[in-house]
Amino acid sequence: MPAWGWLALRTEIGVRLWGLQVVARALRTVWPEQAVWLLRKYGASIGQEPDINPPLVIHYALGDFSHLTIGSGCHLGKEVLLDLCDRVTIGAETTVSMRVMILTHLDVGRSPLKRAAFPRRQAPVTIGAGSYLGAGAIILPGVTVGKFAVVGAGAVVTRDVPERAVVAGVPAHVLRTIGPEQVRG
Repeated sequence: MPAWGWLALRTEIGVRLWGLQVVARALRTVWPEQAVWLLRKYGASIGQEPDINPPLVIHYALGDFSHLTIGSGCHLGKEVLLDLCDRVTIGAETTVSMRVMILTHLDVGRSPLKRAAFPRRQAPVTIGAGSYLGAGAIILPGVTVGKFAVVGAGAVVTRDVPERAVVAGVPAHVLRTIGPEQVRG
């Protein structure tokens, strides 16, 4: 048990009484190393030397955080929202800037639009190794962002992003491609 045993005890009791939402709430107020410990304890797979900066918003985790995989050396900025209704995979050495939203499901709830126009759907999201997601970008369900890709700040990514592509806009579109000589590693 880590040195912050009070956190372990408080979350364990809270999870037994009220469910995983207690951990999701704790991820909004803990220190970075505590966030990593909580995510791993409740099922997330996280590589070495992560840089996770709370507050971290976890939405729709079903029983545990096993739908979340974060590679080694990743950076998650403040107020990142991860929708864990389906699998979210973030490759090694990826930067997910502040206020990025990674969504894995669409559900219009009780709206009459649900019947025909927008039925509930979910799909995994994969962010390739070495990628960069700019502040406030939104990644929609089913999208794969290729290795070494750049998603501009505020972009809404509705379809797959090729490897080494630079995309921006609403909806995001390819602006240019990064040459292999411009990628280290």
